[in-house]
Order: sequence, then structure tokens, then C-alpha cells
Amino acid sequence: MLSSLSLNNVALIKKQTIEFQKGFNCILGQSGAGKSIIIDALSFSLGAKADKNLIRSGENALRVDTVFTDLSDAEKRFLDEMEIDYDDEVIITRTLNADGKSSIKINGFPATAKMLKDFAGSMVDFCGQHDSVGLLNVNNHLALLDRFAGSDVAKLKSNVESLFEAVKETEKKIQSLGGNDAERERTKELLEYQIQEIENAGLTVGEDVELRERFEFISSAENIFEKVGEALSKLDEQRDNAVALLYEAKNSLSEFANFKDIEDCKERIENCYYEIKDVVDTLEGIKQNTDFDPKELERIDARLDLIKSLSKKYGKTIEDILQYLNRCKLQLDELENSRFILEKLQKELQEREVALTDACKALSAERKKYAKLLEEQLTKQLEDLEMKGTYFKVSFEDVACSSKGCDSVKFMFSANIGQEIKDLHKTASGGELSRLLLAFKNVMLDKENVQTVVFDEIDAGISGHTAGRLAEKLENISKYTQIICITHTPVVASKADAFLLVEKNVIEDNTVSTVKSLDRQQAIFEVARLIDGGKDVSETAIEHSKKLFDAKL
Repeated sequence: MLSSLSLNNVALIKKQTIEFQKGFNCILGQSGAGKSIIIDALSFSLGAKADKNLIRSGENALRVDTVFTDLSDAEKRFLDEMEIDYDDEVIITRTLNADGKSSIKINGFPATAKMLKDFAGSMVDFCGQHDSVGLLNVNNHLALLDRFAGSDVAKLKSNVESLFEAVKETEKKIQSLGGNDAERERTKELLEYQIQEIENAGLTVGEDVELRERFEFISSAENIFEKVGEALSKLDEQRDNAVALLYEAKNSLSEFANFKDIEDCKERIENCYYEIKDVVDTLEGIKQNTDFDPKELERIDARLDLIKSLSKKYGKTIEDILQYLNRCKLQLDELENSRFILEKLQKELQEREVALTDACKALSAERKKYAKLLEEQLTKQLEDLEMKGTYFKVSFEDVACSSKGCDSVKFMFSANIGQEIKDLHKTASGGELSRLLLAFKNVMLDKENVQTVVFDEIDAGISGHTAGRLAEKLENISKYTQIICITHTPVVASKADAFLLVEKNVIEDNTVSTVKSLDRQQAIFEVARLIDGGKDVSETAIEHSKKLFDAKL
């Protein structure tokens, strides 16, 4: 239940804490006084889109604190799962800065917008003139019927969902085995082609790297032959070559072996001599094997093109290509040995499809039973709201089985005897929709767990005896759930248990809206003001107002 709402710098309200009671809470006030601010602030606090226009002019931020008490078991479970402490009450705090940044806390714990919507989404039901638009959306009709049907349909629907998932799971397994016979044969042919293409290439890991190095070497053969020859000439072929000079230098120091430093130098020169000799031998081998071979270059180029072509199809590297080859072999092996498995899966699919069809038919039959009940109850409610002769029907159309069953549902409506029944959105007027929405709320009283329902001028355009019947319906709802209602209709207001008056005043050149609680006498006066429709209130209006209050059920 909504216990209180504290507003700071919200539109015309500077600072205000509003207390709500159980039962029927009525919000009164002249047009433009700021009644809608309360609804907008409550909606914002429960996760509605942040709107910077809500921030009071001249202020940098707004804050709304919402207090709920008498928590349901579901709400307590949510708080336990989120590890949020509570003492049978929850305080939701939401702020909004002028730069658009918003923060949310639940009992002091930071929360995300999604967490807030998941938690508070079912705590308050907003029901206004524009909310009746939901009734016009045919996509909502099946869900509304299922909510009315309650646990009986919910169990059957859960079974349908499980069976539908089972069918999809089996179809996925069959698809992984190649689908039907034709698809499986096409898959086998493709796999066999790919396996043969890769195997015929005879790839080895690292081959491409070696080929590229060899290609570069052969392409540079002439230059390599020339430069290696120059190096050999300087090292070993000229008269004063490096090898000969090192040999002579070593021999020159041989007679001074008794001197340690000279002997060390001689050994180092000797090491250089043998190292250079080894380099010469290696270079001579390179020179002898350096031969530009156009045919070998062409063969290497073709081989690299083949590897490049395969890499485009099967993997960036040879390792990737060979891994793809192994996967193809495994998949082909499964396909070739899958006939028995496939036959078993196809039999399983048939059985599950039959079970799904039967479950959908059972669900449809239960829905149709409750659809008749919904038609009867709504017709009765509409008659109570002075809509005699109306005809409401739930129309069914068979569709393919899905997780929702095999029904497409559409609400049909006729407002007058003899008038053709049509789609609800094509025939119902605004006033008819408001009463239809209220009728839905009444028939759904024991179907939903919402603790607070907000009615925002749902009585607009309704007057006379019809307004009285609508007031009785609201009073009836308030026996089961908390109601917060904005109204301009005297008979509706007179049914309330608690009254709030919103007034707008100019204080020091600033417009400010304030909210105050009314006692019975004050409420009678304000309802009399509604009756007279002006600032001056007549004794006749006050007497009329008293009679309305005395007539409260």
C-alpha cells in the first residue's frame, strides 16, 4: 500500500509530504491547480522516464520519496534476493538533476531503473483516460483474457510452453543432423567435396612460411650470387684477404707464448680465423646452390595461390584449415551413422508435436470457457454502468501452435442493440472505453495482486445516473485495494474515505501548489464547490453534498 509521497522541487510543488490512507483516497482541486503533478511524481518514482520539465523552475534538481507498507510476499522475496534490508516498509528515493542524470535508491541501497521497474511495476496500477488505449490494442487481448482466467489457464499455458520448447529442441537436433533426407544428402555432398579438396592439397603445418621464404630466396638469386661472391673475394680469394691476414697475424705472435697477454691475443685471433673459415665454407655452399630457377619459382607461386584459396574458404592459417578438415570428417561420420538417430528423433518430434497440439487444444478450450465468463461478467458490469444493450464478445481464431497456444484473440463490441458488433477499437467511444476499463478493473479484482490503483479522471465525460453507478464501482474496488482518484464529479468524490485538496497560489511572485488533507466537513464543502462549479458555494449545494456523503455505502 502507498503510505506517503514526499515531493521536493517537483513542478509547482516546492516541498510537500502527502499521506495516503487505506481504501478510497480522493484528490480534489480546481483545474490547473496541480493535481496531475502528484500522479506524475508517483509515476516517476516508480520508474517512468525522467523528464527534466518536472524540475521546479529555478531549481537544479528534484527528489521524490515514496513509502510503501504492508508489503506482499512477492515484494519481500524481491528485497531478499536483492539483499535489501526492510522492516515491512520500503522507501523508494529517486532524484533528477537538470543535466538529466537520475539516481535511484531502495531503502538506501542504490538500484538500477530495471530493478526499480521489476520491483515496483506491479505495486501501482495507473488507470486514466489514456490507459484505456491498452484495451484497443489487439496484442493485449490474449494476455488480458489469460489474466482473467488465472491459475487454471496459467497451468495449461505453462505446459504448452514446455512442450513447445521440447519441439524446438528436437527440431534443432534434427537440423544438426542435416534435416530431412534431401538436406542431409546435400550436406554430405558438400562435406565430401570440402574434405577431398583439402586432402588433395596435402598441406603440412608451416609449409606456407617455408614456401614464402624459398620464393623470396629464388626471386633474389642473382643478387645473392653477386653479393656472396663479393664477400668471398674479400674474405678468402684476394691476395690480401681476411683469412690470410688473420693467419699471418696469428703466426707473428706465436714466438711470445710465454707472455700471457700476448698469448691471449693470439688465441683470440686464432678463434676469429677459424670462425671466418667456417663463414667462408657456408658462403661457398650458398653460392654453389644459388641458381635462379623460373620453373621452381612458378611451382612455389602456384602452391601459395592454392593455400591462399583454401584459407579464404576454411581458415586463415594452415592449422585452421586442418582443424576445419577434422570437423568436416566428424560431421560426415555423424551424418553417415545418423539414420538410426534421425529416425528416433523424427519419431520423438511427431510425438511431441501431437502432445503440443493436444495441449494447445486443452488450453484453447479452457480459454473459451473463461471467455464466456468474461463476456457475462463484463456485460453485467456495463449494465450497472448504464450501458444496457451492449454486447461484448471474445473472438477466437485458430493459429499455428506456439508457446502461447493456438489462439488469436480479439475483443469485439457493440454499444447498442441492433448495432453490428465490430472490433473494439472501431466502435467504442471515449466514454464507453472509460466505463469498459472500470468494468475490467472490477472483474479482475481477485485476479491481480496490485495493492494500489490510481484513477486519473476516469469519470471524464460521464454524468448523471451513470456517474453514480461508476462511483459505486470505484467504492467497491476500494474495499479490496487502495484507490487514489482524481475527480471533478461530486458523486464520485463523496464515496471516498480520505480527501486531499490541491490548491495553487502566488507567493512572493512565485506560483506554488500545495496539498492538504481535509476532514469530513471540509470535504463536504469542496464537493459542494464542485456542485456549484464556482468560488461561491450555496447552501443548497452544501445540503446536496451532505446527502451524497450520507449515502455512502
